[in-house]
Amino acid sequence: MRLLNKITLNLLAISLFSFLMGMMVFYFMLRQQVDQNINLELSKRALSISKVFDDAHSSSSQTTNLSDTIIITPITQPRVAERFSDTLLLNPETNKYSIYRQHGFVKTIHNQNYYIQIFKPLEETDRLIIRIVILMNILVVMIILTLIFANRYSSRQDWKVFYDTIRKINNYDVNTHEAFILQNSDIKEFEDLNRVLFTMTERIKNDYLNLKEYIENASHEIQTPLAIINSKMELLLQSGDMKEKQYKTVADAYEASNRLSRLNKTLILLAKIENRQFPESKPVNPIIMINHQLESLEDLIHAKKIKITKNLESEVTLQMNHYLAEILLVNLIKNAVRHNIPGGELILELSEISLRISNSGPPLQMDPQMLFKRFHTSSASPESLGLGLSIVQKICRMYGFSVRYSYENNLHCMQVDFAKG
Repeated sequence: MRLLNKITLNLLAISLFSFLMGMMVFYFMLRQQVDQNINLELSKRALSISKVFDDAHSSSSQTTNLSDTIIITPITQPRVAERFSDTLLLNPETNKYSIYRQHGFVKTIHNQNYYIQIFKPLEETDRLIIRIVILMNILVVMIILTLIFANRYSSRQDWKVFYDTIRKINNYDVNTHEAFILQNSDIKEFEDLNRVLFTMTERIKNDYLNLKEYIENASHEIQTPLAIINSKMELLLQSGDMKEKQYKTVADAYEASNRLSRLNKTLILLAKIENRQFPESKPVNPIIMINHQLESLEDLIHAKKIKITKNLESEVTLQMNHYLAEILLVNLIKNAVRHNIPGGELILELSEISLRISNSGPPLQMDPQMLFKRFHTSSASPESLGLGLSIVQKICRMYGFSVRYSYENNLHCMQVDFAKG
């Protein structure tokens, strides 16, 4: 069954049921109001009849109930139009004017024409109409509310499969081995959607596995000959049988080979991060990693006579993959040390919400946004691959962090905000 037909049939069934119940409730409520009004009229008529019988024994009594009043006026005109109209009359009982419906007609008695007027009060009728209008409004509002809530509940049931599909798509991870199973539905459109999504996810999973296998094979196949090349060049450099020109040529080739090896490993790392191949996370202490990295760079820090200032909160922990957390901190600290100036400053600030690393240096000669692009670097150092900050940005995006650069008071500042969203 198509979705449109399903919704239409549900709404039709709900409408018919709601109107049927509403009409039944309206009938019984209106019947009750009419019965009450008739009972009141009968009570008044009984009192009026009793009063007529009482007045029959008095010499000059006049009815005070205008509904029992009959005005008879002799007329000379042979014909007077019969009419119905509304009029205001003074009620002697309440001493107030009330609206009445009057009926005037001509009656001939013994060749004499008389114009006769009789009256019926409209006050009770107006009250009855008001009650009916109020009841109708209440019932219409109740019917509309019933339709809204019933249709909302019915639609929620019909769309439950769709929302379940959306939730499973959001939670789908190609790295997991869980089967992508969707709920069955009696709605054709949802079944078509589930079938297309299942086929698409299977194709994505197969493509991902093929790409992952290709990257792993390429990494292994490239690293192996590079390792052989490096070892052979090391032997040549250590042999001492080469002339100076030959030695320089081999040394340049050895350096290029090392750079190619590092580039291969870094690109593979980027691919693994983008493919989320580091799913496991656990609490890590960034202070331990920061201190360890500073110790490993101690020689370079002393050589540049860099002044280190640390303001680290001891209770900070990050829920991350340990390896990626280490790569994140290593790239930020190494970048701050490498691009620092002799006698400069290195300031490390850590809190529950952010990590800020600042280093001395002249202003950038490039757009700061290009720092996070691959193969862009503000340094002419041959050791820099231009991928460090790109890796930092990828890791931050993976965990919902944000990273930003600023230049303040002759300090380059890289700040990672841990607050998500």
